[in-house]
Amino acid sequence: GEMATRRILDARGQAGDGRGEGSTMRLIAFKPALWPVLLFLASSLLPAGCSVPRVIILHDPLTAEDHEQLGRIYEGQGKSDLAVVQYQEAVKKDRKRVSSLLLLGDLSFRISDYVQAESAYRQAIDLDPGNGDVRNNLAWVYIRTGRKLEIATEHVIEAMKLNPAHRPFYLDTLGVILLKQGNAGDAVTALKEAVATLPGDDRELLSQAQGHLADACRAAGNDGCYYEAVKHQRDLFRKPD
Repeated sequence: GEMATRRILDARGQAGDGRGEGSTMRLIAFKPALWPVLLFLASSLLPAGCSVPRVIILHDPLTAEDHEQLGRIYEGQGKSDLAVVQYQEAVKKDRKRVSSLLLLGDLSFRISDYVQAESAYRQAIDLDPGNGDVRNNLAWVYIRTGRKLEIATEHVIEAMKLNPAHRPFYLDTLGVILLKQGNAGDAVTALKEAVATLPGDDRELLSQAQGHLADACRAAGNDGCYYEAVKHQRDLFRKPD
């Protein structure tokens, strides 16, 4: 849920009999433009519960963009493991492709592979240091793992300088970091500003921020602040009488 506060922005052997996990097959030299379609259809036609045969690719004709698009298709089908492989292949093809690094980082975060998420986001920052949203994403990796919170703070503060328009989202991130560091008072201050300035039409984001504020108020021993935040959070989804 917390990553909703961000704003930013795939196989090996000789010919086998195809009867199971150990089966292999050699790819025919189809035209490059057909590869995404062929791979997509092959995966889609497999019966439920059937393992994907191992495939040797002697020469990969796909471009980084092809792999990225395949990754998006797999991700849209809920096949996160296949999507991750495609995003990794895209990065191997073009190590400066920021979009593939962001997709890899985002999906890795969602499946709780924080090591890979951190690596992808750090590479993206090296390539695009002016992208405040990627810094905010990396900060959330550190929040989830409870590590490098000082570095997370530095990234969020830098993000505010780079992209002032997204300050409300970054303040929510900063408030959660401060709370994890035991600084409940400053966390309340940051989160109060976040809930006051976040877009009013994004109820999910506001609800999450109000929840963070409620946690900070409770940690600070401020019951009034806590109950007010809880009330505001509930009111966001209350149906009109």
